[in-house]
Amino acid sequence: MQAGSKHTGRKRGGARRELKELIETCVSIENRRFNPFLLDISEALRILRLHAQEWTEFGDHLLDMKALASLAKVVGLQSANLRFQSSTLYIDPSMLQEKLRGMSRDQLAGFLLLSWHPIVEFEQLTIPTAQEALDYWTKMLPFFERWKRFQPSPMSLPLTTEAEELHRLGMIADKAFGKKLDEFWIELKEMAGTKTKIDYWAFVNGQNRSETVSRAQLASFLVTYGYATLESKGGELTLTPRVQPSIRKEATPVSFPIAIPREAR
Repeated sequence: MQAGSKHTGRKRGGARRELKELIETCVSIENRRFNPFLLDISEALRILRLHAQEWTEFGDHLLDMKALASLAKVVGLQSANLRFQSSTLYIDPSMLQEKLRGMSRDQLAGFLLLSWHPIVEFEQLTIPTAQEALDYWTKMLPFFERWKRFQPSPMSLPLTTEAEELHRLGMIADKAFGKKLDEFWIELKEMAGTKTKIDYWAFVNGQNRSETVSRAQLASFLVTYGYATLESKGGELTLTPRVQPSIRKEATPVSFPIAIPREAR
């Protein structure tokens, strides 16, 4: 009796391991780690039927129910996969290959004629015209190679204007840039006076458009190097000179483009 009970216990222990492995496989499939069709449903059902009569304890029945529920979820995933493939007219390449291998030459020729939609029509199909069509398709580049012709070339990012470039364009005088910037900063403080703020356009407008652009460039350097701050409220721009130049290193720099209208002096 003891030998028989030990044998039965070992048998149930092996059956529990099989069910746990089956449940783990189903969970992996539910988590999209494996293809749901990798699990043989018929073999899984055979394992469940094989051990169904061995369960006597409540925990074993729960394990059996959990395995059956997990298997049902995998079947649902297989069904959803098949519905998706059928809705997109998906054909498995290996399946199509096997079907083609099993067809006769007459069948293949018939399918070719049914699916053939030539872009050039000949009154009669001859060996030279068929060779010409074959050469055309052979020499044609793959679709993605031809598509590259229509892809836009990479765009370069806009660059900042350095002080040397401003000198070359004549927008900044030949005197030292730092000295020119200090003089412009003093001019800003004098024009702002006790109001501390001044309208941006009232400050940068010059005698002509060229001078206005030059003063706008200098004003941007005042803001960049911490000589002044620029504010925009209600569509109006104001410049506020600082008592001492100060750059906030912890802040993230932000570009603020300002278009100069053509009617600007």
